Amino acid sequence: MPLKFQKYLIAGFLFIINLIFSTTFLIYENEWYVYLFVLALASILNSFSVVCILGHKMTALDDNKTKNRFAAKNYLYIVPCYNESEKELTDSLNSLTLQRVVKNDKRSILIVCDGIATGKGNTTSTDNILKNILNINSSELGEYYDYKTWDDNRNIIKVYTGVYSHLMETIDFILIIKNINYGKRDSLVLSRKICFNYNLHNDDDNNNIYINRTSFSVSESFFKYMFDLFKKSYITNIDYIIGIDADTIFDYNCSYELIQSIEKDNNIHGCVGYVDILPSTKISNYSPFILYQYAEYMFSQCLRRYAQSTITKKVNCLSGCNQILRVSKETCGNAILSVLNYLPEADESIFNHIRSYASEDRNHVCHMLSMYPYIKSTQTLKAIAYTSVPTSVDVFMSQRRRWNLGAMTNDMLLVYLPDINIFERISAFVNVATYSLTPFIFIATIAFIKAIIEHPSMLMLYLSIIIFIPFLYALCIPVFIRPLSFRNAVYFYMSYLFFILFGSFVKLVTYGYSTAYMDVIKWGKTRANEMGANEMGANEMGANEMGANEMGANEIVANEIGAEAIEMATPTSNQAMSVVLDEYISIYCTQNSNSTNSNSTTLEIISQPASIINLHDDEYNTISEKSFSDDNTINININVKENLYSDSFCEIIL
Repeated sequence: MPLKFQKYLIAGFLFIINLIFSTTFLIYENEWYVYLFVLALASILNSFSVVCILGHKMTALDDNKTKNRFAAKNYLYIVPCYNESEKELTDSLNSLTLQRVVKNDKRSILIVCDGIATGKGNTTSTDNILKNILNINSSELGEYYDYKTWDDNRNIIKVYTGVYSHLMETIDFILIIKNINYGKRDSLVLSRKICFNYNLHNDDDNNNIYINRTSFSVSESFFKYMFDLFKKSYITNIDYIIGIDADTIFDYNCSYELIQSIEKDNNIHGCVGYVDILPSTKISNYSPFILYQYAEYMFSQCLRRYAQSTITKKVNCLSGCNQILRVSKETCGNAILSVLNYLPEADESIFNHIRSYASEDRNHVCHMLSMYPYIKSTQTLKAIAYTSVPTSVDVFMSQRRRWNLGAMTNDMLLVYLPDINIFERISAFVNVATYSLTPFIFIATIAFIKAIIEHPSMLMLYLSIIIFIPFLYALCIPVFIRPLSFRNAVYFYMSYLFFILFGSFVKLVTYGYSTAYMDVIKWGKTRANEMGANEMGANEMGANEMGANEMGANEIVANEIGAEAIEMATPTSNQAMSVVLDEYISIYCTQNSNSTNSNSTTLEIISQPASIINLHDDEYNTISEKSFSDDNTINININVKENLYSDSFCEIIL
């Protein structure tokens, strides 16, 4: 069923159910208490969480008494990026370089640049910005490899290595540049798979290479190369991977506290820190955008998520901008990554499509809690990361669309997936129900306030006490839960008042926007690009929406470097492919399926400055030689060899 038709069915159902509830509520206004349970569902859940948190606070040992960490650990920072600015990228890398460490800690940074894109306001593409920040010479070609993506296509990657330094501190880095943008989920799966297989390789006496060739495969040569790099940095296994967004800044103690928290229990496989708002240089901190989001961040992380961490140890959202994962089969194994990296078919449920692009961190944890119910996931308020928030209406709405739809569709998973903790299952059901009834709750809340003003009674007061418990708890947050200075506490109270006054209206508007655009399977305006800056279609997750360079689509467009794009000839074989070796050379190769003893090929070469791809196999079948001239003549060999992912594969040797 087409996504748009599914959207209309869902929107129609939501409209009818909200219309019925709202109409009956207004008709039988005097029987308002009948609907109080529905109105108070979220408040009941929050009040129960408050009671549990207070009980834990009174009985548990103070977290501040935790001993400092002295044992050295091996950990890897993973930084997925797309089109961030030079300042954002530099600030993030600097904060990682200056993190608090323990003597003999071994750490490095893996940066995954997701395609060749130029962010809005940037003068060059992100890959070039990174090369400049990391002091990679523009003439350095890097190592070329490829991997099979979640939609069974191949993506070329370039790998660079080096040492990044800032204020006398240094850290090893690995930069992976993907030729085509496949989204953050693709970058995370690739990174986690590399780390997990590196540990398997280290644990195996026979040095076998563990590659799952049925889903998200990479070449054995790429794994060997990455193993060698990790071996130089770590020698032994990688204990943890720490996730950060490229526009996020870690507090000095952030990594230290994340490791400290995950080490409390061997069954803790993931931990999330506290995400705070980075003060904006564009607008005032008293802007409605900043006030609303500051209060929302503080309240949600210090109530519902804090309750999950202290009561059930099943935090269902480990924010990707500030998280740590234990490198294990539960977090990075082939089973969990295959589920996370699932590409829905075009006619599948719209909910599956939404999960494929929105809230990948929540989706990962939801499946993990079901597949491995014995694991724990927690939160620490001491590991602080600062991130930018939307400061315009269109970006804010785009972000809320992803967050609303991602949270609801993944909560639906928690409702019906097996082996989910009962408290988390009930919480997920309440979240889905209250979100679905947002318009009714908005109308009923106004009517209820009106009734209290016009016809106050003790019954109303008694029944509404439970609604005010979370409000009272919010007043205690900056004093007992996450202590703040007097000035910051006053700012929180001011922002929370703004949140209370306008939160219902904001939720109603974003609810309508999210419902209207739920069939748009892409990020939207949260990360805008400059037009014409070699955007590869951004591969906005979904049903094979590959944008440019879509294999087998009979239309192959080379990288748009310079004044104009170069269109390749239309393939005549279903074995056709386009391999972009770097920004300057593209090769089009088709293997004749009727050929038995020889590899008959059709070749077209775009002459540009020289490039090279490293070869790691022992034998090649040279089928032709061709030379072209730029400033001087360069002889090249075109080779076709069997490949994991397709029947033929073009490589270029200088």
